[in-house]
Amino acid sequence: MAYGGYSYLDKKYKPGKDDFVVLFWLEGHAKIEKLAEAVASESSVGTWTKIHTMNEKVFREYRARVYKIVKVTENSGFVFVAYPWEHFDQKNVLQFYAGVLGNLFGLKELEECYVLDVKFPEKYQKQFSGPGAGLEGLRKYMGTKKTKRPHVGTIVKPKVGLTPKEFADVAYKAWVGGLDLVKDDENLIDQKFCPWKKRFDLMAKALDKAEQETGERKLYSSNITDSSIDRMLERLDYIKDSGMKMVMLDVYILGIPALMKMVEEAKKAKLFIHAHRAGYAAHHRGNFGVNFAIYERFWRMIGVDQLHIGTGVGKMEGGALLIKRFHELAEEYKIPEKFYLGSLGQTWIKKIKPFFSIASGGMDPGKVDAAVALHGQNVIIQAGGGVHGHPKGTLAGAKAMRQAVDAVVEGVPAPEYARNHKELELALRKWGYIDPNTITTKFKFERQNKRMLTNLVKKKGMAGIRAIWEI
Repeated sequence: MAYGGYSYLDKKYKPGKDDFVVLFWLEGHAKIEKLAEAVASESSVGTWTKIHTMNEKVFREYRARVYKIVKVTENSGFVFVAYPWEHFDQKNVLQFYAGVLGNLFGLKELEECYVLDVKFPEKYQKQFSGPGAGLEGLRKYMGTKKTKRPHVGTIVKPKVGLTPKEFADVAYKAWVGGLDLVKDDENLIDQKFCPWKKRFDLMAKALDKAEQETGERKLYSSNITDSSIDRMLERLDYIKDSGMKMVMLDVYILGIPALMKMVEEAKKAKLFIHAHRAGYAAHHRGNFGVNFAIYERFWRMIGVDQLHIGTGVGKMEGGALLIKRFHELAEEYKIPEKFYLGSLGQTWIKKIKPFFSIASGGMDPGKVDAAVALHGQNVIIQAGGGVHGHPKGTLAGAKAMRQAVDAVVEGVPAPEYARNHKELELALRKWGYIDPNTITTKFKFERQNKRMLTNLVKKKGMAGIRAIWEI
């Protein structure tokens, strides 16, 4: 079965070490084989009809190859496609987007087209520098390399509306209460009620005061995201000259070119990069979409130091098995394929260092034990409402979060620790407690039922994967 006069099916083909491998879910009005060929054609060398300008060299060396199809119905299935290294413009990430994440979504034969994952060859990775500091660099700066405790942070709430002084007062209470990080929210930058420079100056003073009083390093993640590169660079230089250490970027909103520029400049200035993923779900959730894991891989290669990846226990979508996979993509160097999660394997080269995962969204002290059961201790647990909504206010809320982290490091369940820590006790009374066994039980279920999960996906298709993503 050919598409446009040429066949892209090659089930005898084995991807080479320099090939890109992409996993698609496709469903549509034609047989799955034709849908697969259409996608391979549109994303590489072909078009809808046979053309006189095609030659043997182009077709042989540059075409995409459909080397595996896991058929679910006559008109749907999982499609594995290999693309040759030569197909892509080196270090031009947008050319990759235009090809693999571009026109194919508009093919009228398709009712569903979801790009589940991409495996990047080592040759492609070598073009990127990876995180400047990453997980270990942040731990070294913060003084937690020995304890390996989770970091804990907050987002000043309400998201927008506070004056600079009100904002800094909230931050100061959070820091002296024991938190490591205070950050702007994704939609607070330079509004009239809270101008960026005035807010930053007051935050710098509050941070210095908190460090002196607590004897601990603190971080402020200042949002410099802007439609103007020049304004972002001005803010970045101001942060560098002030002696502060971190910038925040809305990485999905910025897009690849602006992000790569700002990451490059932040690295030169020796600033940590806090990456907020606001907006990604518009492409991640739906029948036509791109999995967050693909963005995460790009952002690790480009070189962010911290990235929101979901919680598995909070208010954002994504169950424990899926979020654990995102954490593995952030922290591990060698990651095996998990077909039932729609996830390809990946081996990172050494310079693409791990970054610090952020668990944020609906977090509170009662979820800390469960979050650590999911992520391990290499995680930044970030709570907004779960700090500022404490019955006794922000200072008590920060203390409760830090107490929950101290408890998990000591191996003491939070409810037991709360008997002698009133702030934690009040937090648990308000928000409740998630037993970490609810998480470990899911991982045990996964280990014992991989074949069953795989068969479920082969039978149910993308619906099966989505069900597993919510476990």
